[in-house]
Amino acid sequence: MPKAPAFTIFLASTSFVPTTLAAYNLVDSYTPSNWFDKFHFWDQKDPTNGFVQYKNLASAAKTGLIAIDNKSGTTPAIYMGVDHTTKDPSGRASIRISSKKSYNHGLFIFDLEHSPGGICGTWPAFWLLSDSGKWPVGGEIDVFEGANDDRHNKMTLHTTPGCAIQKTGFSGELETADCDVDAKGQGKNMGCGIRHRPVDDKRRDLETFGQGMNKGGGGVWATSWTSDNISIYHFPRSQVPKNIGTGKPDPAKWGMPVAKFAGGCKIDEYFKNLNIIFNIAFCGDWAGGAWNSSAVCKAKAPSCQEYVRENPEAFRDAYWMVRSVKVYQQGEGKGKLLRRGFGSWLEKQWKKFNEAIGGNPNEGTANEVHAWKRSVEGMLQKRGFGDWFKKTWNNAVGWLNSHPT
Repeated sequence: MPKAPAFTIFLASTSFVPTTLAAYNLVDSYTPSNWFDKFHFWDQKDPTNGFVQYKNLASAAKTGLIAIDNKSGTTPAIYMGVDHTTKDPSGRASIRISSKKSYNHGLFIFDLEHSPGGICGTWPAFWLLSDSGKWPVGGEIDVFEGANDDRHNKMTLHTTPGCAIQKTGFSGELETADCDVDAKGQGKNMGCGIRHRPVDDKRRDLETFGQGMNKGGGGVWATSWTSDNISIYHFPRSQVPKNIGTGKPDPAKWGMPVAKFAGGCKIDEYFKNLNIIFNIAFCGDWAGGAWNSSAVCKAKAPSCQEYVRENPEAFRDAYWMVRSVKVYQQGEGKGKLLRRGFGSWLEKQWKKFNEAIGGNPNEGTANEVHAWKRSVEGMLQKRGFGDWFKKTWNNAVGWLNSHPT
């Protein structure tokens, strides 16, 4: 039997088509070499009512709140900490930074050596926040967050009314399902939250936040934001996938996420123009409000503010040590198609494509595929995507010719 034409082999390999379209390309890399050039420093009053003074870049550098750790024999990292030597009645000096660039969709890979978490009085977070209007318009994604002596990371979405999530598809523990900050039956500003409380094979608790996590060398958090869902993955230092290290991340090979926000929420309506943020707050709405809920913290002082004010040495380990944040987005063609509202159309075309190649490749199938190709290519050409389609098609054919079945 003669070998099927290369293009029919390409199209018959249905598992290859989505991979070709959905490959992730690096668009931004936040590293020690460019970190402080790519972030704004917030030095205004804390919007969450914290007992904190956020410092600008010059002040933070002068007082040692920020630095680049380039010690020989170690991976370079960014240090961002807090004042741990003085008592200030106006609040403890700290940092809050926001990326100069905002994003719509992406794969955000956060490589952390040390976090400020797990210390009474602290409220650190790595998160994404919209610049589209008054909070929570445009949405908020909390990737890594906790307060006081928390030992387990909490991941949360905050939105306007109408966004809720399903209860399956992730390994974490669902705490609240309605992302609306004013949802009935949930605490004020709670949003939809998932807590990561894993155990080992002997059912022993594994810490995903705070000092226990730091002792393990930190790890990597990856947040996948698409039109369909927002999913968060966590990998301890010893379990980081090789495809992250090689710069070719592939969430399809990572297994179940620890959090997946999907179901009753139209992601693209609720999340747009998000900036990357790091901060270390003290007390405030969460850490201050939950002070008496922690027996450990409550025993240290009558209030969060008193403890933070009077015990600077307690915050020596309240610092970030970040290796990098890398932002990937799906291949240029598909990414633009999705951003311009072609997502559902593209899915329909792949469905037609799969119908056209049903069964083994033969001459009839080849004709149907050619017709499909001409139709799709013509439509994309009119809208400026013709070159991308040709490149994708030719690359796939070339790959399959070099990997004969």
